[in-house]
Amino acid sequence: MLRASIRSLLLLPILFLSGSALAVPLDLILLLPDVASGTIDVTHVAGTDAFSATGFALELDDDGVLPNIQLDAPGGFSISALIDDAGVLTSGSLSITGTIASEGYVSGTLLTGDLTNFGWAGDAAGMIFEFEFDVTGGDLAPSYAGAPGGVILGTTLNSFGGFGSDFDNLIIGIPGTGAGTSDTAPIPEPGTALLLGLGLLALARTRARR
Repeated sequence: MLRASIRSLLLLPILFLSGSALAVPLDLILLLPDVASGTIDVTHVAGTDAFSATGFALELDDDGVLPNIQLDAPGGFSISALIDDAGVLTSGSLSITGTIASEGYVSGTLLTGDLTNFGWAGDAAGMIFEFEFDVTGGDLAPSYAGAPGGVILGTTLNSFGGFGSDFDNLIIGIPGTGAGTSDTAPIPEPGTALLLGLGLLALARTRARR
């Protein structure tokens, strides 16, 4: 079962200027297993290019059928990255912690990765940040079978004027009050994603003719 990103693969990327940054979403498609996280604090400090997203890993969807598997206790979700004034990722890492004893995930580390690509779209009223990463470890690493991973992170912001300025989603600047949510899962290899997109486009055209 495929999980399409908020923006369909069939849509052309939405391009718009916000401050000095050009928004280009990745339009990720997430596969399974999918780790859902919430209460995510998002902050960006323009002077240092530091972007961070920290919250709680809550549940795992490993088959696309409800109910999802709850973590034994809320785990941790963390992205730490450097994103320049133009909205370009320089470097970064992902860490998701937690245990699910019923599935044999007991090491305390579910997933780690190095960020390789970044895209975004929206405004302060509704922002989507998307990350691609190479898996480096964790109990879920074998499920990726060498495939890259993706994160779709959604949140509202207190303000947004591009990556040349500071922004966050905190309530009165208090850590632990961010309302961001995210999904983290394998994504198709580029060639597979292209074939999938062409197939969906052909299906849409067939339906339109009918």
